[in-house]
Amino acid sequence: MAYPRDVIIVGSGITGLSAALFYKRANPKHTVLVLDRGFWPTGATARNAGFACFGSASELLDDLSNESEQDVRLRLESRFNGLNLLKTELGTQEIEYHMCGGYELFDKADEELYRHCKEKLPLFNSWVETGTGEKETYELKTYNGFKTIYNRLEGYLHSGKMLNRLLQKATNVGVEVRWNTPVDRIEKGSVILDDGLILQADKILSAVNGFSKKLIPESSVDPARGYIFVTKPLTKMPWKGTFHYNKGYVYFRDLGNRLLIGGARDVDKTTETSYTNDINPKIKNWLLDFTADKLGIDTDWEMEQEWTGTMGFGNTKSPECFKVKDGIWIAAGLGGMGVALGMNLGKRVAEMMGEF
Repeated sequence: MAYPRDVIIVGSGITGLSAALFYKRANPKHTVLVLDRGFWPTGATARNAGFACFGSASELLDDLSNESEQDVRLRLESRFNGLNLLKTELGTQEIEYHMCGGYELFDKADEELYRHCKEKLPLFNSWVETGTGEKETYELKTYNGFKTIYNRLEGYLHSGKMLNRLLQKATNVGVEVRWNTPVDRIEKGSVILDDGLILQADKILSAVNGFSKKLIPESSVDPARGYIFVTKPLTKMPWKGTFHYNKGYVYFRDLGNRLLIGGARDVDKTTETSYTNDINPKIKNWLLDFTADKLGIDTDWEMEQEWTGTMGFGNTKSPECFKVKDGIWIAAGLGGMGVALGMNLGKRVAEMMGEF
């Protein structure tokens, strides 16, 4: 048994490290330990595509079919404010943030969806203006022959530099981080590692997002695997900025003269509720065909690398953040928007756990 800490946080992604940073900053005399099962975070934080987005028009429209207008609007504001908090805390230059704008593409088969989204743009613009003061965020444009809805406030960042910067800030205030430390279970006052070592703490936070049910059975969050690949350098690169397609399920952007593309989880959604990092050939082939048939890049383009990352989805796209039982909290279920929501969620749960 190791010496006890005041706080142990399981998970070193955006949420976990942010919770550690804000808690330690407000309670400098408390000891805070962050644990992660891998050499580097193995969920979504270190494996995402670097999108700094907060909601395409068709995603918002789809959300309205399942949730109240108030819930969708408040989540949109939370995503926007979360991105601003991330940029303020970490620095736009340090994380290579670029507000290049984002385009949602609609092809001929999407005419009805495009029409419905077009009708809702005044509503969506009013949400952003009311919550943030930003006017005319969404507008109609065309791009490479596609009808698009442009969001001028979206952008991208360097995921690795974002995580590195967050880790530096957390350790600079005295947060202790331990890698390659898989956790078997959480009990009141104790975190039990896979090797049987028991770590004691007055307060314990599970911040493992898509892996939450492994540690907190009360969680509603299920894993949602996402697939991404990057091409080799292209001689013809007609896409500059960030792009979404099919209610946000497909996303791509330029990576210098390479194309980064991912998603299409809806092609085989049931199979993608997996804890493994296996690549689903059905989804991979769909994205390969989409790239070859729709995007107009080099005809002889080749893939350079591919990977998967595990997101977390709960009963809604709004994260869950609550006290599970005495001394144990959970913050998870970021619904594929961890970059926008993770830091704010970490701050929120830190405030629940500590004295601010």
